Amino acid sequence: MQRVVTYLALFLFFITTCLSAQSKKIPANDLYTLGKVWGLLKYYHPAVSQGKLNWDSILLATLASGQNKDQAVTHWFEILGKTTADQLAPVQSKCDSITLRNFDIRWLEQSKEIAAGAKARLLELVRHPKNIGSYYSNPNPGTINFSSKNEKVYDHFSPDIKMLELFRAWNVIEYFYPYKYLGDKKWDDVLKKYITLFRNISTEQDYKTAIMLFAAEIQDTHVSFEHSYQYDVLGKFTAPFIFQVVDNGVLITGVKDEEKVKKAGIDVGDFITKINGKPVKEIIAARSKYIAVSNPAVMRREAYQYLFSSNDSICTIEGVKENGKTIKTKLGKIKRVFLKEWDADGIPAYQLLYKGKAYDYLVWNPKESRPHPGFRLNDKAYIDFASLRAKDIDSLMQAYRDTKGIVFDLRGYNNDGALLKIFDYLFSKPEFFGIKTCADFNQPGKFCFKDHIILESYKYTGKENPDAYKGQVIVLMNEYTQSAAEMWAMVFKKRAGALFIGSQTAGADGNKTTIKLTDGNEIYFSGLGIYYPDGSETQRIGIKPDIIVRPTIQSMRKREDLLLQKAFDMIDNKK
Repeated sequence: MQRVVTYLALFLFFITTCLSAQSKKIPANDLYTLGKVWGLLKYYHPAVSQGKLNWDSILLATLASGQNKDQAVTHWFEILGKTTADQLAPVQSKCDSITLRNFDIRWLEQSKEIAAGAKARLLELVRHPKNIGSYYSNPNPGTINFSSKNEKVYDHFSPDIKMLELFRAWNVIEYFYPYKYLGDKKWDDVLKKYITLFRNISTEQDYKTAIMLFAAEIQDTHVSFEHSYQYDVLGKFTAPFIFQVVDNGVLITGVKDEEKVKKAGIDVGDFITKINGKPVKEIIAARSKYIAVSNPAVMRREAYQYLFSSNDSICTIEGVKENGKTIKTKLGKIKRVFLKEWDADGIPAYQLLYKGKAYDYLVWNPKESRPHPGFRLNDKAYIDFASLRAKDIDSLMQAYRDTKGIVFDLRGYNNDGALLKIFDYLFSKPEFFGIKTCADFNQPGKFCFKDHIILESYKYTGKENPDAYKGQVIVLMNEYTQSAAEMWAMVFKKRAGALFIGSQTAGADGNKTTIKLTDGNEIYFSGLGIYYPDGSETQRIGIKPDIIVRPTIQSMRKREDLLLQKAFDMIDNKK
C-alpha cells in the first residue's frame, strides 16, 4: 500500500510539473489580459460574484492547458453560460456621492487584445451591473469593509498557484483599495511587471521574494504580512544593539547583547556610517524596495527592521565614536524573532531637558502597566495620547484648565474612539472633522463617500462649551504618528490656533483590511479612505507640521526631546 501511495505521489508530481511547464508557454501579454478579465468576471459576473463557481479552479485549468487568451475567455463564457445565478433585489445606495478616481475601464474599451464579442459582453457587465454578489468581497452583509475570508487556501506549492495568487491580490487592490489613484505607478504596469517575475517562480524562496516586492508596490504604510517573510528574504541576523537612523547614519541607542557589543568595541552613542563598506543611505535605498511605505519619512523609520539583516552572523561597521575617534570593527550579530522583540523601533528613553533641568515626563505606573499620561511643569502641561484612557480625561483637563498651554503627544498609537471626549474640553462648539470612502460592492472599483469617519453619531466632535480651554494647544507628531493617531491630528486641526510641531507623519489612514493569500497568509492594506472635510488626503502626505523639528545626533545622545522642548518654549513665548 505504501508503495502505491509513493508511486501515486510521484505521478501527481510529474503531471503537475508538466502542466506548470505548459503554463509558462502562455505569452506574458496574454497572461496580462487573462488576469484583468478574470478579475473583472470575478467581481462583476453574477454567477462568479455570487460564489456559484470555483473561479480559482477555472483559472488554474486555463494555466495548465496553455490556452491562449482568446481560447481561454471563450471557454470561460461557455462555462458561465451554463451556470445559474440568483436574482438579487436591487440595493439602495446610501452614499452621499460616488467617486470614480479608481474606476477606469479604458483598458477594456480600447483593448485590441480581446475579441469583439467577448469585449462587448464584458462592457455590458461593467456598464450595467446587476445581480452582483459579494461572495469574494463582502460576505458579511451590512458591513462596509472588504473581506476575502471566502478565498480558497492551498496546502501545496506550485508556480501556477502563485500566478493565481498574483491575479487575486492584484485585483483586490484594483477594485477595493481606496488610494490606488495615489500610486506613483499605474497599477496596470505593476501587473505587467510582476507577471514576468511570478512566471519565473520555481521555489518557495523565489515566491517569498516576489510577494514582498509586490506588496511594497502598494505604497501604503499599513501594508504588512500576517506572517512575515522578512527573515527568509532579508536574513535572520541583526545588530546586537537598538538604534535610530539619523543624518544618513545609525546612532546606537541601547544594548541587546553586551558581550557582542563589548567585543566590537562600541558603545551607546556611537554613530555608524557604513555597514560592510556600504553607506547606510545606499543600503536603505537598495533594501527599502521590500518594505511598503507611504512616504520617505517611513522609509527611514522602517530601516530599523532590515538595515543589519542578513544571513551572515558577522558584519563590518565603520563610523565615529561619541568621543570623535573613528570606528572600523567586526560586529557579531544576533538572531531576531520578528515582531516579538522588546525593542520595536530603537527609540531611546527621552527626557525633557528644560532650562537646565532634566524631567522624566513619562513615568511608569506599575499598577496599570502603562506610563502616567499626564505631566505638569508650572504653567505648562503634557498629555501622552498613547497611554491616555477615557477615564483620565476629566481629572486631567480639570487639573490643567488653568495652564498657559497643553502639549498633546501623538507620536504613539491609541485607537480608542472614547478619547473624542477630550475635545469637549478643547472645542467651544461641535466640529465636523472628516469624511471617508468605502467600496461600493455593487459596482466594484467605485467608492462611496460618507460624511463621517467613525460612526454617523460621531460625525461631530466637541460640544457647545463657552468655558472651553483657553490656553495654547500644541500637537507633537513624527513618522511614528500613524493611522488612528493621524485621525486624532485631523481632529486637533479643528482647534483654532493649534500648533503642530515635528515632522511628516506616516501617511496611512483607514482600517487595516486583509487579502487572503493562497497559503493562508494575509496582506494588510488600508481598506477605507480617510479625508479632511474638503476631500483632501492624509494618505501618503501625512499631517504637515507648522514647525519642523527633528532629533539630531547630539539630542539623541543626551536623550533630549527636542519636540517637547520646542513646544514648552512656544508656550513660554506666547503673550
